[in-house]
Amino acid sequence: MKDLSIWLCDLTYTQQTVAADTIPMAIGCIAGYAEKKLGLAKQIQLFKYPEDLASAMEKQPLPDVIGFSNYCWNLNLSSEFSKVAKKFKKEIAVIFGGPNYPVTADERSTFLLEHPEIDYYVVGEGEAAFAGLIQALSEHRFDHKKISDIRPPSIHCVSPSGQVVLTEKQQRLTELDEIPSPYTSGRLDKFFDGKLMPLLQTNRGCPFSCTFCVEGDDYYNKIRKYSSARISMDVEYMARMMHAIRNERSRNDLFIADSNFGMYSGDIDTSQALRRAKDDYGWPEYINVATGKNNKERVIHAAEILDGSLRLSGSVQSLDESVLENIRRKNISADQLIDLGLHAKNAGVNSYSEIILGLPGDSKQAHFDTIRKVMEAGFNIILPWQLMLINGSVIASNAEKNKYQMDARYRVFPRCFGSYDVLGMQVDCAEIEEVCVGNNTLSFDDYLDCRRLNLFVAIFYNDSIFSGLLKLFSILDIKPFDWIMTMMSAKPENDLKEVIDSFIESTIEELWNDKNKLAAFCHQRGTIQRYIKGDLGRNNLYYYRTLAITQHVDSLKNMAQEAALTLLRKKDMLTEDVATFLEEMLSYHSMRIRGIFDQPERTPEAKFHFDFLRFEKEKDITDISDIRLNDAATYRFPLRKDQIESIKRNLAVHGNDSVGIARILSRVFVKKLYRQVEIGS
Repeated sequence: MKDLSIWLCDLTYTQQTVAADTIPMAIGCIAGYAEKKLGLAKQIQLFKYPEDLASAMEKQPLPDVIGFSNYCWNLNLSSEFSKVAKKFKKEIAVIFGGPNYPVTADERSTFLLEHPEIDYYVVGEGEAAFAGLIQALSEHRFDHKKISDIRPPSIHCVSPSGQVVLTEKQQRLTELDEIPSPYTSGRLDKFFDGKLMPLLQTNRGCPFSCTFCVEGDDYYNKIRKYSSARISMDVEYMARMMHAIRNERSRNDLFIADSNFGMYSGDIDTSQALRRAKDDYGWPEYINVATGKNNKERVIHAAEILDGSLRLSGSVQSLDESVLENIRRKNISADQLIDLGLHAKNAGVNSYSEIILGLPGDSKQAHFDTIRKVMEAGFNIILPWQLMLINGSVIASNAEKNKYQMDARYRVFPRCFGSYDVLGMQVDCAEIEEVCVGNNTLSFDDYLDCRRLNLFVAIFYNDSIFSGLLKLFSILDIKPFDWIMTMMSAKPENDLKEVIDSFIESTIEELWNDKNKLAAFCHQRGTIQRYIKGDLGRNNLYYYRTLAITQHVDSLKNMAQEAALTLLRKKDMLTEDVATFLEEMLSYHSMRIRGIFDQPERTPEAKFHFDFLRFEKEKDITDISDIRLNDAATYRFPLRKDQIESIKRNLAVHGNDSVGIARILSRVFVKKLYRQVEIGS
């Protein structure tokens, strides 16, 4: 084992943007644990970028073992590199592991037979199982027949005789501190490059059993935790590394991989460690995380400690009782999740709620009702997802698809496509995802109506683009959902109509009924380049939302105003004062978002007759006449220096075209980028 050479790869596509843009902590943990347990003489090499792996394959002898993490965003990429490695070194042991793996025995057998380039698949938690497999390979001189005969736990394979071998899972680690830190050991230093964000994990597992999630399996039901001391040291190390590399082209955020951050007492310690890092090093500016589904008081406390760096998530997925029962989500308090939005609003904490369209039992009415209820709960942002049928989740099994008569179609995963030169061979590949666009209670036409609503919510409601209007609605007892529905039934101006129509057309055109035909299309000459250029494969919701709010601000303002006027007339509340306030207030909000990406240094100006700053800040205003000014005041809308720096950093990381800006809008607390307000005489 002294001379054993091992490479571990957590690949991501890079040619449009860095698709999976986190530091590869997981393979760092697996490598450190294996070296510790086995006493390996050679350090395991780690790879994230395909270009780096291709370069190593050219310049170094191929290793004895090459391992790949398998997620829905990199399976085909990893498979193609595996095939090239096998072509040039037949005896190399190719190991895959990760959550993108079916749950039933029959479907696992099919997967392994369809991927002969994979010698062994590590199932479940990777550290102990991978170390055990390396031990067995070394002891049995890489004899695949002997390995399949001794059947190491959590190792699935196809024997030389063609028999599929599926073993029982290895028990999960109970003490996570047994795993050497890949951060403080320096193993991940080379990945602090300004393009990747650190990934922190404070615990593993999830107590819930949602069928659409990989962690819904009983195997992950018990929570295992890292110690607070370990977490604090990792956070301090990340902060110093991020501070050292920061410039106007570097990112400044963090991804926390926990499934329910803030739900446990230790999360308060983590929040305090992160707050110290923010105070001392200016990192993290933003935190990407799924907060806890229960224990709202502790979750809100964690958010308050971090002072706007993270958004609270009250991810209901659906509020329809039959849907919740079908997806085994009954042990999550929907009332608590809704209540979380109200508490977050009162505490001034940013919040979002995720909703999944197309779950078993879902319908157009159920989806609309869920969005309405979440809006009324006061969440700042509503994130409507389509149901992805991900390997490793119960809902993706053939039994579930048949039970609910799912209309499953295929599309290319946004940003996950590329073309690479590997040992003189051209590797063109794209990741294909399966999505549910209908079932026995949701027709495809109803699905499209729901997607249209999703676009309106993303444009007009999310990130408080017209927050003053929503506050006015609260004063006058008008429901935001009624405003959205009024705009849905109105005729938009021609430029905005083109955006909406193009969104629906693109939503239809990206879907394929046959996965093999889509794969063949992706392998046609020039297709991957069309994806890389952005002609194909966009995240449609974010892309068309970005077009609307960066290029059609005036049309958005006009549509929002007309719908508000319609509702005010219906309630007999439209006075001349209210009409003036409404028009000026919408212009005020338009100024705050105008040109933030293409003209950040410009400072727009306008005259208004109301004190909108006071209206935004004070909670007890019930009469708009109280904020009318004696004389019109000049409002200026500059961006602070730190805002401009943040915008430039994000544009450098993600790109300044519509695809790049769409990604920025999906990642950051956008309201923090809105222009400041200065009132003159």
